[in-house]
Amino acid sequence: MRFLLLSSLLGFFTVFVGVPAAKKYLMSSGIYGIDQQKNNRPKIPTSGGLVVLFGFIVAVTSFIGLNQLFGSRSINLALVLAALNSVTIIALIGLIDDIHIDLQKLITEHVEEEVEIELETEKTHFIERFILRFSNDKDDSMIHRTGLSQIPKMLFVLPAALPLIAVGAGSWEMSLPLIGVVNWGLLYPLVLLPLGLLFVSNVVNMLAGMNGLSAAMSLVASLGLGVFALSNGRMEAALIALSASSCLLAFLWYNFYPASILPGDSLTYLAGAVLFASMVVGNIEKFGAFIFAPWYAEFLLSARSGFNSHSWGTLKENGKLEPQHPKNYSLTIPLMKRGFTEKQITLILTSVEVVVIIIGFVLFL
Repeated sequence: MRFLLLSSLLGFFTVFVGVPAAKKYLMSSGIYGIDQQKNNRPKIPTSGGLVVLFGFIVAVTSFIGLNQLFGSRSINLALVLAALNSVTIIALIGLIDDIHIDLQKLITEHVEEEVEIELETEKTHFIERFILRFSNDKDDSMIHRTGLSQIPKMLFVLPAALPLIAVGAGSWEMSLPLIGVVNWGLLYPLVLLPLGLLFVSNVVNMLAGMNGLSAAMSLVASLGLGVFALSNGRMEAALIALSASSCLLAFLWYNFYPASILPGDSLTYLAGAVLFASMVVGNIEKFGAFIFAPWYAEFLLSARSGFNSHSWGTLKENGKLEPQHPKNYSLTIPLMKRGFTEKQITLILTSVEVVVIIIGFVLFL
């Protein structure tokens, strides 16, 4: 237990100290976004998930080292390292999504006359000149960080399940209400596990858009999973979840309203992978599935719009937010309609997740 606490503290301080340096690096690298819900629409560095990933790796590997050298508790290293690999792969996929700029769209929309270029060398020189002008342009309204399309993202996420499949993580049997025990057989590792990772990593990414929202809700969920796993003697799952929660807590210091750094897909994907991996590694899928209730609701609401809705709003003169859709396509929209501010919406939805976790403990512990 003391090694778990020490490694979590190392992860916390790694992120807490690393974020200020990361903000400078990300800004100078052009990896930033516009905070749409602020009066002056400031530029803020994004892809903060990179720092959280580094802190998470420090926390997990520190525990492994301390436990191997000085501890007496036996843990399944294969499960822990498989979860670590899956989380790392997912976070890097999120980074690819964060930094992608649709250059063709950029050129099409900002070149006044259509230019037909046949020779490959001339095309290369034209793009180089355009990028140079783009990088020196002070008006960043030109930026189109469109991210990857849905199909490539889904295909990229699936290999992240391979480490968990390789070590046989999870239980092939599951007790279902009114049905009893169901043995999924090969359907579990080959179908259910990859689809579960795909769903969780994407659905965490949906409920975002407010300062601190995705980080705070993921922090509460991972802390709940970690404590639940620890109380059931599932040290591997507790290590994964509690290491992530300490890193998310440090990140939230900078990401809570008003944020000085944005999480980006690298963090939302990472958080989803952490939650899923800890569920599978600890065989606590029932509790994990239950505490995902707010994200299920977000998924269903977003599905009503064909997944073309936005969870953030437009800032009004009185400091409140106006939703971008007349219908409730996100959990944030009815709260915006009731006049809650960005900070209040984050606190309300995070409190909802706290209540869900408490109910989960009562039902499943």
